[in-house]
Amino acid sequence: MKNNIKFYLLLVGTAIFTFVFWKQSIGINSLIFSVFLVSSLVYLFPESLKSKNTLIVYSGTIITSLVITIHASSLLIFIWILSLFFLQALVHYPKIKTLFSGGITGLVSYILLPMLLHENIKKDNKVFKKSLKIFKIIRFIIIPIIVLWLFYWIYKIAVPEFDKLTNTFLGKINIWISDIFENISFGILFMIFWAFITMGWYFYKRKKDNIRPRDEQFSDKIKRNRGKEAFRFSTPAGLKPLLKYENTIATILIISVNALLLIVNYLDITTIWFNFKYTIDFDLKQFVHEGTYLLIFSILLSMIIMLFYFRANLNFYKKNKILKIAAYIWIFQNLILLISVIIRNLHYIEHFALAYLRIGLFFFLSLVIFGLITLLLKIKNNKSLFYLIKINSWALYIGFVIFAIPDWDTFIAKYNLKKYPEAFVEASYMITLDEKTYPMIVQNKTLLNQSSDLNSYRYFANSYDVELDKKIKKFMKKYPEKSWLSWNYADYKAYKYFKEKGSN
Repeated sequence: MKNNIKFYLLLVGTAIFTFVFWKQSIGINSLIFSVFLVSSLVYLFPESLKSKNTLIVYSGTIITSLVITIHASSLLIFIWILSLFFLQALVHYPKIKTLFSGGITGLVSYILLPMLLHENIKKDNKVFKKSLKIFKIIRFIIIPIIVLWLFYWIYKIAVPEFDKLTNTFLGKINIWISDIFENISFGILFMIFWAFITMGWYFYKRKKDNIRPRDEQFSDKIKRNRGKEAFRFSTPAGLKPLLKYENTIATILIISVNALLLIVNYLDITTIWFNFKYTIDFDLKQFVHEGTYLLIFSILLSMIIMLFYFRANLNFYKKNKILKIAAYIWIFQNLILLISVIIRNLHYIEHFALAYLRIGLFFFLSLVIFGLITLLLKIKNNKSLFYLIKINSWALYIGFVIFAIPDWDTFIAKYNLKKYPEAFVEASYMITLDEKTYPMIVQNKTLLNQSSDLNSYRYFANSYDVELDKKIKKFMKKYPEKSWLSWNYADYKAYKYFKEKGSN
């Protein structure tokens, strides 16, 4: 019975997918499709509700699609599509621990999809077999009609009198049939095929489970390897001295780098945290861009070094207390260094306003902070590298969902226009923001009276005023052509504003 319903859901899903997305932008159609898909998957795979990871992606899919109806930003749409991709693997394999494994499993499933659909639908579904019989009956009807239509056109062209007769008698039928074939395009046929394949990817799981993810065999804890093969060298002194040597080298290295980092942190605290003064001669862009990238690189390098030394048996060495304390101090100092990077970015925003990359840097730094904390827990509790990958991959996904929720284009526009002219706001950047911000920019048109020499973001052949008008006209022309399926509130609000204001 469930197999029959699954096939019906496949057909309904194909119809919904094609209807809501064919020649449409992403808008309220994402919510319609997500609600149908999640509801269907919960019904077909109720065991998926027992998995916390699957519930997270269920929630991420619905939340992002819901927020898309409010503002359909590119970042939000990307996270929604990413959620849909991970959803298939996590529903079919609720025991998946990492998103990396989920991504690989989903990709392999899609590649093997033709075999999967053949295996599941043809063998197990009575509805499919019935539909084949119906297709055979239809085939015997359609073929004679096509042959008849072919001869009709031959006689119509060859015999003028027949052509006159059919023009009056079959004229309307001819127009009706022509309209049908005119509206059928290769594009819509491909869309239906793609929709069918995609829904089959979600609803059917391969019975011969040779694509099962392998991360179930990995442990969160490091296992001590007592064999000789765990060591890179062998000496007459035995195996124990090797751990001692490695512990000594690691301790000296981490203590030394701690001393260097202490000097760097002291200089940052005294010159960046406090007593910071910006002058025109000071290259703040270089200070933030190059300085920030190098500091982030040093933090990531520090994490790699600690992962290397705390990868295996050194975690169980009884005399590693000094090494662990030095590692904890190093992590703490890296957190202080991260705060310095955040303050650098805040100074930059104060003088050069907001941009996506400056906001994105805060998001990236928050993930690095989380990574450092989990690294500390890994060292303290003898956790494995798999533990770090697992917990940080989920933090990355949840962080992206949360980060994508705000309407950053509107937030950037409001902040920058409020700070202008105290902070330098580039007109070339502002007019590249989403259309929903154009009403605010129009209300602050003095911003556009800038010289192109002052703008480094993008060069426009026309003045910024003319370029913005072109973009608004393009938006006002295209918006009415969209159907309700592409609707989102932010674009509707912008369109309504310009509609009420008229051409001026």
